[in-house]
Amino acid sequence: MRSLWAAIWAASVIRRKCSMEYLQEFPLVFFTLLVQMAVGMVLVGKCVLGNEADRALREGVRRQNVAALLLFAVAGGISFVHLGTPLHAPFTLLHVAQSWLSREILMVGVVGLALLWLVLVGRKKQAVEAEKKAMVLAGLCGIVLLFTMSCVYNQGTMPGWQNWGVFTAFLASMSLLGASWHAVVLSMRKEGAPVRALGPCLVWAVLGLVLMAVSLPLAMPEQSYLVNPVSRLLPPACIAGSHGLHALVSGLGVVLLALGAARGMQGKGLKPALTVAAFILIVLGEVFGRLVFYLSYSRLGM
Repeated sequence: MRSLWAAIWAASVIRRKCSMEYLQEFPLVFFTLLVQMAVGMVLVGKCVLGNEADRALREGVRRQNVAALLLFAVAGGISFVHLGTPLHAPFTLLHVAQSWLSREILMVGVVGLALLWLVLVGRKKQAVEAEKKAMVLAGLCGIVLLFTMSCVYNQGTMPGWQNWGVFTAFLASMSLLGASWHAVVLSMRKEGAPVRALGPCLVWAVLGLVLMAVSLPLAMPEQSYLVNPVSRLLPPACIAGSHGLHALVSGLGVVLLALGAARGMQGKGLKPALTVAAFILIVLGEVFGRLVFYLSYSRLGM
């Protein structure tokens, strides 16, 4: 009961904190989540496609690859909102050897090109093997991008971010969002969801939940009393409750997805009501969790 009240209090604190001076965090929230969802859609799509996919399923996955490219493009547009002088972004590539931010911008371009190539290869109906290789390449480039994104936050002055927790959290969001989206798409198929295709969605969703469970304890140094209280956007006492609420909402989404997948595997059909509800819960949980991530920003000393 105490943890429930702590989570409710955390949500109320965040609502009050989200005034105009904190709205600057939202571009980063949606940029990171949309990038991670796009990468997850490609990786989960490759597993859903498998080696023996029917033509309708292959066409469905191709459409999701196009959707991933569009999501990635939207994320890129949102990222410019956060930049003070967007036209200076290309010049940061001159510092790739020294700056993780420069490497992140470089990898954004690489992943964008990989996704574009994937979509172009997918337009050739006979290039099935080439398309699968393009999906693997785009997915691997996406994971490298998530790593460089996490390294931007890995600084000695930020105790809650100076570990593998940020990268693990980014991988968790990638897995959860990609898996839940493909589950929604499969549930909408007129032909019904192939039983074999449900397994990858469930496995990736559970993997995302496990990665989240690993990442949350690594974020606890945010509550260290060595951190200057003035540098916090969230009070230390409500950070743990916020993380708990994030895990609860996203975890409930995974439970609904698992129930839907179980029905599908039993031949009872994959109900859109379950998959859509699961996707909405996971999106809400991840947006809330990422907002907590940025609002719990803290520094040692001044």
